[in-house]
Amino acid sequence: MHQSKLIELLQKLPARQLQRFGTFLQSPYFNKNTENKLLFNYLLPFAPDFQAPGLDKRKVGDALGIAARPLAYRMSELAQLLEQFLLVEQLMAQPMEQQLGLMTLFQEMELPKHYNAALRKARKLAESYPYQDGPYLQYLYRIAELENRHSEQYERNYREELQYTADALDRAYLAEKLRYSLEMVNAGLVLDVHYQLNLGEAVIQWVQEQAFEDTPVIRVYLSALLMLQHPEETKHFNRLRQLLQENADDIPPPELKNLYTYLLNYCTRRINRFRDESYYAHFLELNELLLEKGLLLEDGQLAPWRYSNLITVGLRTGKLEWVHQFLNEYKKYLPEAFRENIFHYNLGHYLYWRKEYDKAQVVLNQLDLRDLLLAVAAKNLLAKIYFETGQTELLLSFLEAYRIYIYRNPLAKPQLKKQLRNFIDYTRKLAKLESFETKKRKELAESLPPPTEVLEWEWLNKWLNG
Repeated sequence: MHQSKLIELLQKLPARQLQRFGTFLQSPYFNKNTENKLLFNYLLPFAPDFQAPGLDKRKVGDALGIAARPLAYRMSELAQLLEQFLLVEQLMAQPMEQQLGLMTLFQEMELPKHYNAALRKARKLAESYPYQDGPYLQYLYRIAELENRHSEQYERNYREELQYTADALDRAYLAEKLRYSLEMVNAGLVLDVHYQLNLGEAVIQWVQEQAFEDTPVIRVYLSALLMLQHPEETKHFNRLRQLLQENADDIPPPELKNLYTYLLNYCTRRINRFRDESYYAHFLELNELLLEKGLLLEDGQLAPWRYSNLITVGLRTGKLEWVHQFLNEYKKYLPEAFRENIFHYNLGHYLYWRKEYDKAQVVLNQLDLRDLLLAVAAKNLLAKIYFETGQTELLLSFLEAYRIYIYRNPLAKPQLKKQLRNFIDYTRKLAKLESFETKKRKELAESLPPPTEVLEWEWLNKWLNG
């Protein structure tokens, strides 16, 4: 019984919903067999996990005086009643669906007064809907479609309802088609999986020729699509950013965050692919905006990688005061298990940028480095500190220990090991260079692998060519 569909459903219901289901079972309209209520009353004390030994089928049957086959029928019937209950709960939580359903019923029953009353309520609900997103456009279309069907009964000439319905369908369809196309194009870039846009290509072309000034969500999705498809044309990035600023209140927060993520990914793409470092500033500005809107927190927490990423970008753009404030203000939002370690690594990073090397060195040497990626980041930073402070002997000893650590670490993937070997080798060679060995320095700089094959490429390039 523990693995039955009935038990799986019951396990998903919170206590209050279980109570409402019990009330639902008291209605003879839905439940015509009182034995269903008896079975539920027996099961209820086993909530919320419904995993106690007392739920063995034989024990349940003995307790209720039901044989195995009738018990199976009773369980099936109770599961069907639970499904009906969930449908009723869902409908009652969706006032828009209720009015659309009533409009359909009253039209079929030929009750124009009742139909018009439901129509007025449906329009009021549309006016009070907080966003102008895809579901909103679909709701407007469904109202229009019912109005058009209703008007067919009374008018034989030109009907505005028909034109309005066709236009509403266009907007609802275009918004959804562009949204799906955007997801597919993004998947191709991020996950290297490819979809066929098919009609989407024609839709993109057609939408570009229209204004749709009254439907911002269409313009938003179009701009996002063009930005992903044509990264060399920065105008689409600027356009999307402007549209999101102007229409932020009309987009649900989860979708708004998703759209801003496209902007952030574009910034990363411009930096990595086009070597356009001006997008570091754009990246930070967008994240500051998301912080203000509370859109970067997940369940009240800030992901450690995002925390560190923002600090790194803030340091790169010279916003040391902002970094110091962010470092301390958002520490409390880090997951407790990682909080102190992540905070102190980033504090060390901040102190390094302020050239407070002694303080940074102390902080970094106190970290718990059981996490591989944190260990790599901290060790790279320590290597740079030892080099920049002229601690050559300490650096060389440290690099050898670092090499052995990476070689023996089973969690380090081959690509990471290769990148770190190159970083260690070139840092060692750099440290051994004398200031007068300009020819060797030039040869070493020319042999430096591309950024994809060595960590801390920019730092190495700076010191080799500086």
